[in-house]
Amino acid sequence: MGFDRELFSHPQMKKFINQSRGFAPSEKTFRNIRILDVFSGRFVPSSLTVADGYIVGIHEDYEADCVIDGLGAYVVPGFIDAHVHIESSMMTPARFQEAVLPLGTTSVIWDPHEIANVRGMAGIQWALQASEDLELDVFVMVPSCVPSTPPEWGLETSGAHLTAKDIEEFKDQKRVIGLAEMMNFPGVLQGDEEVLAKLSSYHSLKKDGHCPGLSGKDLNAYAFTGIHSCHESTSLDEAKEKLQKGIHVLIREGSCAKNASTLVGLVDPYTSSELGLCSDDRNPFDIAHEGHINFIIELGLKKGLAPEALFRAASYGAAKLYQLNDRGALAPGYLADFLLVEPKDQDWQKGFAIREVYKKGQLVEPHRLAEQKSLPLSSERPNLNLKPVRKEHFKLEGPKGETGVAHVIGVIPNQIITEHLKHPLTLPQDGVFEPEQEGFNKIAVFERHRGLGYHQVALVKGFDLKAGAIASSVNHDSHNIIVVGHNDEAMALAVNALIDMDGGICVISQAQKPKCLALPLGGLMTDAAPQVISEELSHLKEEAYALGCPLHEPFLHLSFLALPVIGDLKITDRGLVDVLQFKKIPWFSVP
Repeated sequence: MGFDRELFSHPQMKKFINQSRGFAPSEKTFRNIRILDVFSGRFVPSSLTVADGYIVGIHEDYEADCVIDGLGAYVVPGFIDAHVHIESSMMTPARFQEAVLPLGTTSVIWDPHEIANVRGMAGIQWALQASEDLELDVFVMVPSCVPSTPPEWGLETSGAHLTAKDIEEFKDQKRVIGLAEMMNFPGVLQGDEEVLAKLSSYHSLKKDGHCPGLSGKDLNAYAFTGIHSCHESTSLDEAKEKLQKGIHVLIREGSCAKNASTLVGLVDPYTSSELGLCSDDRNPFDIAHEGHINFIIELGLKKGLAPEALFRAASYGAAKLYQLNDRGALAPGYLADFLLVEPKDQDWQKGFAIREVYKKGQLVEPHRLAEQKSLPLSSERPNLNLKPVRKEHFKLEGPKGETGVAHVIGVIPNQIITEHLKHPLTLPQDGVFEPEQEGFNKIAVFERHRGLGYHQVALVKGFDLKAGAIASSVNHDSHNIIVVGHNDEAMALAVNALIDMDGGICVISQAQKPKCLALPLGGLMTDAAPQVISEELSHLKEEAYALGCPLHEPFLHLSFLALPVIGDLKITDRGLVDVLQFKKIPWFSVP
């Protein structure tokens, strides 16, 4: 996969050769600029000439239809998001490009496992079709774990189950470059036949990893299978060990999992070609107010890291890791994806400003991006296939009058991992526990795909809701309904509001009134403009904060509490899951 000169016809190649030699005029030439030479890791005074979407020359004077004075700007290759779930932005691919392309992200590597968990094979096919013909280049890694845990474990209910045979048919499709994050690392280590079949069928392509906390001999074994990357490192030592063992580190800054501040120090002139930057799960509010891949670069600059290394990791590093050999550098034969940037107040340590973004040699114009149509998602069935709930569904019961331990999910701010809290507790004589006095909230998950009626209630600490409830149909990765609340009535109101609008996010205010954001595409996305979604999210956040929630990103934090492959304690529609042991446990146990 990547740039292949044989794709050009002989007449096309002759035309490019003549333009590179200066025998024929090109479209644009940029002068008075300093380009990032990713091969030497230096900014060099230069010129850059483009034609038909490609760079045809640097360092030389060329005739062109349009000569642009760069006024001393620095020119860097377009940024590549090395791992993203576009669905987690709640935007369609067309709206996603509207948000990120003006920020310098010219290519993304998409794992569509959110829509695959909801719609299966049809979801992956929609992802491929919906990302065609965009200005943003979207490459696809085929989901490896739908659902995130093997169905025979009985840990969760997803909308689909994809086997090795199912996903094999996608590997030869245009823009498919590999197998997406292999979350089932226990299956890898145990030599599970189905897992090995998936890895084997994609043996000639790239294979993303997902192995939080894995180290030592087990990490050696995981790397031996050819898995080439991991975006789940949360400490510098973890990231260093993975890099030393050939697993390239993708430095992540999502809306919930914020690891860049910890990991960006890994970037130096040597490692920058072996690292990538990624957003994973980032919503329109954070993209609009903080940025996308540019945010990670700026964070590193403010820590005093070299701009050459950071811009190199954001472009050439990711391109090299995924063998996208036609981008990530400013040299003849590469795509004309680049940015004109400048340090703020002439000091890189204060960050940088983007002056202009060019995609395939054309200036990115936001108004033109807004005109791009989104591909509809077929609605053969409702997104939420469950009956209205009652407050009785949220009753938390245990052995009457017994003294024991409550197993509580402990939220860790800015992380998707959790703590497994063990709280000493004596249940009342009727066995029904109400958590308000203990500083906990109730949390519940309801199966929404097949009308099976599964639901589970447990305890969570960290939301600190003093009233109301928060509910969402974005619930990684199986995307059932998840709700956290102060009281049973509010929780029921929130879930029923989601059912009424067929998916989205809902906050029940102190006055017990629902405030909602509808997500009609699979209960995950909307075709609304990025700024509209950002504003609605902002209003919903304010409602959540008014209920007492201290979390910067309450909705994504909530959604990840149902992902049973990232420790320590999570909840699904099938039970409370001890992730370290991959088994269900009761919410209350007696020693």
